Amino acid sequence: MKIALIGAQGVGKTTLCKAICTAFPDSVVVRETVRECPYPCDTGADFKTEWWVLSHSILAEQEAREMKKALTITDRCLLDIAVYTKLIQENSPERLSKKQRDLIEQSILSWFEEDPYDYIFFVKVNPEIWKTRDIDDGFRSVDMGWYKTLTTEFEAAIERLQVARRTQVKVIHNDGAIDQALKLVTDTIYAAKAARPQATL
Repeated sequence: MKIALIGAQGVGKTTLCKAICTAFPDSVVVRETVRECPYPCDTGADFKTEWWVLSHSILAEQEAREMKKALTITDRCLLDIAVYTKLIQENSPERLSKKQRDLIEQSILSWFEEDPYDYIFFVKVNPEIWKTRDIDDGFRSVDMGWYKTLTTEFEAAIERLQVARRTQVKVIHNDGAIDQALKLVTDTIYAAKAARPQATL
C-alpha cells in the first residue's frame, strides 16, 4: 500500500509520517526532497526548483518501491509541486512559463498512473491554532497569508487535477494531539486490509 500526506507547511505531516511508520514497522517513509534542493524554495522558487523537486521526488518514490515494504508513506507528494508551480506561474510568469507548468503537471499525472497512491491524506490545521505553533526553522515560511493561500490552492488542485478519480482523498484536521490524526490514518489502513485480505499489511 502507498499513501501520501499533503498540506501546507507546519500542519504536522512529518511528525505524522514518523508516527505512522512506528505503527507499521514494515514501512518506509519517502523523504521530503525539497529540503535538499540547491535552488531557492517556497516563495522564491522558479522552474529549476520545481523540476529539481519533481525529478528527485519521483526518484525517491522509485527507490522506496524497490524496497518492497508493505507500506510506503510519502511526506508530501507530487501534488505539492503542482500547487507551487501554479502559484509561481500565475504570479511570476518570468520565473516559470505556462508551457513549463504544463510540462510539470503532465509529468505529475503520468507518475500518478505509473505508481498510484492508495490514499492521500490532506492535513489541515485551524489558522488560529497554526499561528501558535513553533514552525520557524529558517526554511518554511511562517506567514499566515502564505499558509492560507497554500491551503486554498491544495483544495483547488485536488479538484482541478481530478485527484479523487485517481485515488481516495481523506481530510485530516490536525488541531490537537497527533494521536487523533494517527488514529484516522491507521483505521483507514486497517479497513483497507480487511477489505483486501491478500494485502501484506
